[in-house]
Amino acid sequence: MHLLSRVLKRPMIGQFLRKQYMATQHGLKYIQINNTDDGYSILELNKKPVNSLNLEMCEEIVKAIDIVEADKSTRGIIVTSALPVFSAGLDILEMYEPNLERLKPFWTSVQEMTIRLFTSPLVTISAINGPCPAGGCMIAFSTDYRILADGKHVMGLNETHLGLSAPFWLCSSLKLLVGHRESERMLQLGEMNQPIEALRKGMVDQVVSSDLLMETSVKEMKKWLKIPDIGRIASKMNSRKHYIDEFHERRNEDLETFIHFIQSPALQKTMGIYLQSLKKKL
Repeated sequence: MHLLSRVLKRPMIGQFLRKQYMATQHGLKYIQINNTDDGYSILELNKKPVNSLNLEMCEEIVKAIDIVEADKSTRGIIVTSALPVFSAGLDILEMYEPNLERLKPFWTSVQEMTIRLFTSPLVTISAINGPCPAGGCMIAFSTDYRILADGKHVMGLNETHLGLSAPFWLCSSLKLLVGHRESERMLQLGEMNQPIEALRKGMVDQVVSSDLLMETSVKEMKKWLKIPDIGRIASKMNSRKHYIDEFHERRNEDLETFIHFIQSPALQKTMGIYLQSLKKKL
């Protein structure tokens, strides 16, 4: 039960402020926190153009979680995007010809964002309104429930297409959802999935039309909030204990692996070619 106690005893960071004061008082540049009177908040990612996850964005997501968890009247969060893209994933400019002074804090912030969302005592729901590759899945997979808008966009871990590899803890997240064999195949191929395929494989819990996404997310949140927190949180922590323990045990190893791997000349060359291809499309 020590894991549950650690989650419940997270330090408060001050009194929760209403949504109209959030951005200015807490320095949130890329995230709007919309508080509701029904016991949950909505976190809207809004880092143009595609909610790429750089050091500052990851730190801000952690800060937003802090703010919402500090409000005793708030028991859940819906994570969505104010842009047509849910999140395009990690910012490649943090990894291509990297600033070595930023590299360690960058990956540390990626780790912290993921584990904080994964272990939050709040009910967490992803309302995925658009494309959700790589690091976008990192956010979505860390929530308790995922609802994906139908459409032509895709979702999946496509790191191998850039010569990258998903970290062990993200591989584990996918495995928890789709099973060992399917996750192994999907990870190696960097497979992206249309909404109906993501639903069939278990990556998401529902697929709905885009105009019903938030309505469905709110309805689902209210269902979860009917459950007493103490039992729900204990069940969440117990079912995720193995993942959480492994994450903490291997966190430093993962950081060292990333720093070493990302500086590989072969990988840097692959990312450079990818960036050049993007420039030609602009």
